[in-house]
Amino acid sequence: MNLLSIKDTCYRSVLFIGCFCFISALSAQVLSFDHGKVEFHTSSIMSDIEATSTEITVNLDVETGIFDLVIPIESFEFEYEMMQDHFNEEYIESHLYPDAVFKGKVSQDISNLDEPLEVDVSGQLTMHGVTQTTGFKATLSKSDGFTKVKCKFPVVFKDFKVDEPSILSKAVAKDVEVKGLLYLK
Repeated sequence: MNLLSIKDTCYRSVLFIGCFCFISALSAQVLSFDHGKVEFHTSSIMSDIEATSTEITVNLDVETGIFDLVIPIESFEFEYEMMQDHFNEEYIESHLYPDAVFKGKVSQDISNLDEPLEVDVSGQLTMHGVTQTTGFKATLSKSDGFTKVKCKFPVVFKDFKVDEPSILSKAVAKDVEVKGLLYLK
């Protein structure tokens, strides 16, 4: 075997490996947020407090089950502007901690969603500069060409070092119920 044929063989091998990696990357299916919402609800002595965000970044790798979600805190809209201002400025301090971030993984195989599938999701939720391990159930299904993700889980603010003003300590609930309805494509 001469030097030219060795170079040619190496070139073909590198080209083959490169093409294989490129095709493998194309076959990995990562779904992203198209539309939907995340909302939270809590009850207090004074009133129920609800907020909704539709400004969400989501990626779900169907092959690995890796799930990432980012919500800008200021994107939550409240019924009253005063509630929204108080939540962002005094309570959650969104100027210091602008995003809520979840990085996790779906434990079941989600490559085939012919039927709705209840899955376990576990990972790390970072909010207010604090990261906590959390887990919840979600339902995944196909709907009109989208992968629909529906979930619900509690968040206890004190776990994220969110302190309520002392004047409101009896009026503000200590935890919230977070619900998500996400359509991925």
